[in-house]
Amino acid sequence: MDFSGAGPVRGVCFDGRMNAPETARRLPDPATVRDLSRRTALLEFLVNPDGRYRRYDFVPGWRPGWDLATMSNGGGDEYAVALSDTAGLIRCFDHESEMSPYANDEEPWPGTVDALPAEFAFLMADADFSGGDELSVSALLWCPPGEASWRTGVSGEREDGSGWLLGGLCAADPARYHHEGFQDYYGRSLDLHAVRAVFEGRPLTEGTATGLNPEADPAELVRRAAAYPS
Repeated sequence: MDFSGAGPVRGVCFDGRMNAPETARRLPDPATVRDLSRRTALLEFLVNPDGRYRRYDFVPGWRPGWDLATMSNGGGDEYAVALSDTAGLIRCFDHESEMSPYANDEEPWPGTVDALPAEFAFLMADADFSGGDELSVSALLWCPPGEASWRTGVSGEREDGSGWLLGGLCAADPARYHHEGFQDYYGRSLDLHAVRAVFEGRPLTEGTATGLNPEADPAELVRRAAAYPS
């Protein structure tokens, strides 16, 4: 099955119409965002261990003191989340958003990049975080060091894609959110209890592996997952 160009389903278990100010209010603290990002990437690895068309990735120790979580749907929509022990920065890019620089004379929407605190500028200058394109940003959200809540510089009058892009991080039930999203994306059934086991951080068993990928050798999948970055 060819998954190229497929992506998250807008609105699955979540209001995809939200923009950055509302998304910022719904996002959990950076430590929880890190945990959800790591477990989402691990879940997709278990569902699709060979990697073709995987959307989510998590890189611990990406830069000294920082981890990096990313999502790219192959169709021009993506996010990047840089997380330290005390702070975080999120870049969203919905290529169809009216807040995309490509829809605004190739200028970032006022209140996005220009409102970013200087302490995060080095992250925006990093190609791994920016996606190698400084115009690939329709929303920015940041959590200053030592705080638990996220901020943004826009007023929230227009859609920016952050609501549907970050739905899995904001959802009240992330396991159900990704259960539905991955079933739709990969076109096959997944065991919800197995998905919950991953998000609850339970030790990975062969039964859980089978519930997520019945065609794989469960012992081999468990072995490979033990070496997956976390």
